[in-house]
Amino acid sequence: MTRVRRGGAAAVLLTCLLVLAACTGAPSGDGPAAPAPPEPRDVVASAARSLADAGSARVELSVGAATGAVQASGPMRFTPFATDLTVAFGTRGAQVRAVDDGVWFRLAGAPGWQSLSPGMVPVGAVGGALQAVRGLTDVTERGGEDVGGAPATVYGGTVDLAAARAGADPATAGRLAQLSGLVSPTPRFTAWIGAPDAPEADRGRLLRLSLEPAPPGTAPQPAPAPGAVTIGFAEPGLPVEVSPPA
Repeated sequence: MTRVRRGGAAAVLLTCLLVLAACTGAPSGDGPAAPAPPEPRDVVASAARSLADAGSARVELSVGAATGAVQASGPMRFTPFATDLTVAFGTRGAQVRAVDDGVWFRLAGAPGWQSLSPGMVPVGAVGGALQAVRGLTDVTERGGEDVGGAPATVYGGTVDLAAARAGADPATAGRLAQLSGLVSPTPRFTAWIGAPDAPEADRGRLLRLSLEPAPPGTAPQPAPAPGAVTIGFAEPGLPVEVSPPA
């Protein structure tokens, strides 16, 4: 009889321990579920919109060309559009200034400015790149890289610029048309977004954006393809005061 009692007590103790473990262990399935991570397309679109809403940034621009990449840098206001860029192509330098639809060009060391017809220097395509998010398709996460020392998550996909122009205001539609003519109507894109472990000011921010044509039947090349556009963005929201040349 004593053995039976001891066995019964042990069974009760074991049951209590199992119940206690269940109560203090992993949360039950009835608790609130963890939020689903955002879709890659939404991450890229949100970062681009936030930058556009900031109104301006300092840009580092590289445009691929058959004779080599053209490099440019300077402050840029997105709306109303204005920029003052220092340009380098080969061993030559120049300055490009744009205010709304007006564009002026001056070679390094030249005494005066030349007024250019709209579209001859498609600087508005840079502003159009931020408005292209309405046409993002097939967006995927592609790992991580550092951009200027800041950890970034890399996303890639395709942009349908015709879809991005649908419903856009005339000024935005014009810049998207410039971008389409400069790169491709359906370019591939790569976006570098500040990672969660990046400095606080860079987290979730669009650090760099690249758009390039997809040559049919060829693999991506390490050098910029003709027409490829890569834009680095820094100092979002900086004051930009640019006037037409006197």
